[in-house]
Amino acid sequence: GQGSGRKMKRLFRALLARLRAPRTGFLLCFYPLFALLAAGTVLLLVYVPRQTAWHYLLYALSAAATAYFVYTLVYLAPKLKAACLRGMRRRKFTSELVENYGFRTLAFAAAGFVLNAAYAALQAAVGIAARSVWNITVAAFYLLLIALKGIVLFRGRSGRGGAESEIAIYRTCGWLINLFPVVIAGIVVLTNRADMMYPYAGMMIYAVALYTFCKIGSSVFQFWKARRQDRLTVQAIRNINLVSALFSVLVLQVSLIQAFGSQDDHAMNGVTGGVVALLVLAVGICMIVKASRLRRKRAAQDVPPEDCEG
Repeated sequence: GQGSGRKMKRLFRALLARLRAPRTGFLLCFYPLFALLAAGTVLLLVYVPRQTAWHYLLYALSAAATAYFVYTLVYLAPKLKAACLRGMRRRKFTSELVENYGFRTLAFAAAGFVLNAAYAALQAAVGIAARSVWNITVAAFYLLLIALKGIVLFRGRSGRGGAESEIAIYRTCGWLINLFPVVIAGIVVLTNRADMMYPYAGMMIYAVALYTFCKIGSSVFQFWKARRQDRLTVQAIRNINLVSALFSVLVLQVSLIQAFGSQDDHAMNGVTGGVVALLVLAVGICMIVKASRLRRKRAAQDVPPEDCEG
């Protein structure tokens, strides 16, 4: 009796150890079984609505399997991350993505350039199909941002002119951003005209809201992170992304009011538009001031010592 009890304890401990640190073979068996269990639970709920003992048994098994499934994801995440990093460091391009924040910013900005262009084209197509000046105006605004980002990417990638060239690009970007509040003011005027609008269909408005919140969070985080970077090109890209996120807030509010609000709520569009315009203006002014300060600092460093004494 005692021998069999010890065997059971050893077996139980071995099983717990296997569950705590699952191996590849075990997981290859568990994941298909988990998928079958989840599918079986769903089918039982759909086709056998009457509660039986099988329902409660599958509920318990599904809950336990789901909890363990989440545990395996958390357990494997560091190992998968380490394996991916090792694989990426074997290639020059992917190694730069991992190690160099500035290069990663420019690379993702180039990829985002294509996605933003597609989004602007979609807005323009919707505007043309629905005869909505609002959507066409939104598309035009994003096209201006895309053009500005393209200029920064092209000039920053060439690298000609060194630090002085980056300062000039950064300053020019700030001046161009200062023109966007005027465009935003014109867009706000359009929100007061119902025939200029075009509502999002069905659940699309919720997808747009989720995208906007994710975009705002990412842009603010990257904007703050880019402040510690020496490359002004990287900071300029992050500032443009922040302007795009601020404008997305205005677009989202206009769409939400149109979908769920009333004509009396349109005054809020003017308030939000004014706040967004002021924030965008602040971004542009800060860029100009910073570029001017860096230019004066470089000019002071380039003055020969004898000229300073004189």
